[in-house]
Amino acid sequence: MANKIFEYELTIKEFHLDTFGHVNNATYLQIYEEARWQFITENGYGLDKIKKTGLGPVILEINLRFIKELKLRQKIVIHSQTGEYEGKIGTIKQWITDSENNICSDIEMKIGLFDTSLRKLVKPTEEWLEAIK
Repeated sequence: MANKIFEYELTIKEFHLDTFGHVNNATYLQIYEEARWQFITENGYGLDKIKKTGLGPVILEINLRFIKELKLRQKIVIHSQTGEYEGKIGTIKQWITDSENNICSDIEMKIGLFDTSLRKLVKPTEEWLEAIK
C-alpha cells in the first residue's frame, strides 16, 4: 500500500521570480523544502521534536526536473509522498501541479535520519517512520 500524499497549496509571489519573470531553479528547492517541513511538522516531527530527540531528516541526493514554467500569482499545489525506506535510506517524491492539474516540476530525493550528537545517519525510528507515512 502506498503512503499518503500530502498536499500543500502555494501562490507564486514576486520574491519567487528571477529576471526572466519565472521561478528560479534554486527557488524550486525552497518551495519543495517548505512543503516537506509542513508535512513532517503536521505529522508531529517538527523542529521542536528534532531539538528534543537530536534526530532529524537530511537530504542525501536530489533529482529535480523542470517540466512547465511557473509564473507570478500562479496557484500551485506541492504534493509529497514518502516511498521506500531500506536500512538507513528512504525516498521522498514531490511534484508541483498547476490549477489545471498539469505537472510543472517533480523531484525525487534520498533521505536519512541524522543524529546531531553522533553526526551520522542512524536507522529510522518508529516515530520518524510514522511521521512520514
